[in-house]
Order: sequence, then C-alpha cells, then structure tokens
Amino acid sequence: MSDSLSAIPGLQRGLLSDQIYDLIKQMIKDASLAPGEQLVESQLARKLEVSQAPVRDALKRLAHEGLVTHVRHQGNFVATYSDEEAEQAKVARAALEELAGRLACGRLDDEDRARLNATIDEMHRAADAENLIEFRELDFVFHRAVIEASGNAYLPKMWDIVEPSLRSMQMLGDPKFAGDWHVVAEWHRNLLEVLEGGDADHAAELFRAHAAGRLLGEEPAGA
Repeated sequence: MSDSLSAIPGLQRGLLSDQIYDLIKQMIKDASLAPGEQLVESQLARKLEVSQAPVRDALKRLAHEGLVTHVRHQGNFVATYSDEEAEQAKVARAALEELAGRLACGRLDDEDRARLNATIDEMHRAADAENLIEFRELDFVFHRAVIEASGNAYLPKMWDIVEPSLRSMQMLGDPKFAGDWHVVAEWHRNLLEVLEGGDADHAAELFRAHAAGRLLGEEPAGA
C-alpha cells in the first residue's frame, strides 16, 4: 500500500464514499497508486480513519469504471493493461479527441482560450526546467480542457475512463521522445489555433492525427 495515503488529512464530514472515491481516483490518475498495486479495504479504512463500508463502496465504483480490478479470493488492485488493451486505449483516445476537436471548434470562449494558452505557456516553462513529469501533467490538462470545451457532458466521463490507462502507458508526453519539448508545446498551440477557426472537419482530423502521433509527420507517439 502506498505510503502517500498516510499523509492525507482527515476527510470532511459528508458522503464519505464519494470523498474516498475521488481521493483514490486522483491517486490512480497521478500514479501515487501504481498499476497492479493492491488496495486492501482494511488498510485504506485504517489510514483514512473511516469504516470499511465507504471504502468498499468507493472501490466498487472504481471497479465499475475500469480503474480497479477485483480478483476473486485475492482482492482489489489498481488496473493494469495488456498490449491489446493499450492498443484499444489508443483507438478510444483518438475517437474521443476527434469528436472533441469537432465539437469544440469555433465555440471556445475567452475563459477556454485563456486556460489553454496558459497551459501551453506552462508547458514551455516545464520544458525549460526539463521537468518531464510536470510537462506530462500539463499535457493531460490541455487535452482534458478541450474535452470539457466540447460542450458534451458525456465526453469528460468517457475521458475519465481511458485517462488512467493513458497515464499508465505514458501515452501523453512520451518520455522516450528525444526531441525538443518546446516543439511539442507548440504543436498544442497549433491545435488551439485550429479550434479557434471554423473548420470542424479540419479540427477533427488534426486532433485524431495528434492522438495517433502523426501531427506534422514527426510527433512522438502519444504526445
């Protein structure tokens, strides 16, 4: 069990299972809980100073979403992904990004533009600092913001399902990329520019190509 749980302050009163669900989900997303790590109800409950019932409810929800795997007679584990599942995650991501690009094209408001521009600027600062962990996190922030800007309430929910596998398989901000991360940041500027235009077909095409690692013909896989 990850030691990071021991540092979590007492949870606020309210719907404990919802709070625990959000907490564990975030820890899976940021890799504080690693793929394959066992999630023991009694240990989680003790560390969080709650009963096992809300922990059990939270783990059931996470298992339903595919973030946790329940193995009979063994318990719950942070989900892991096979090569086949990795390929399926790529396909799902490309489809989601294509649709988000199409729907978000021409409908960004000032807040969306400011958020996306600020994220790109932060990506450049992370590149200056050679902080790949921060760069990868900002990459997720950018793509999540576009998903939310699509205006379709179901797309963020679908993104939440595939995001843990994308993180686990390092499909964004590929650490094997040996090129200039400032260039990768500017590829995101290109994506923002196409969203500010009115050609939804072009936006959809560019976002699908980006997700497939084909942007400008030289993008690292999964950037």
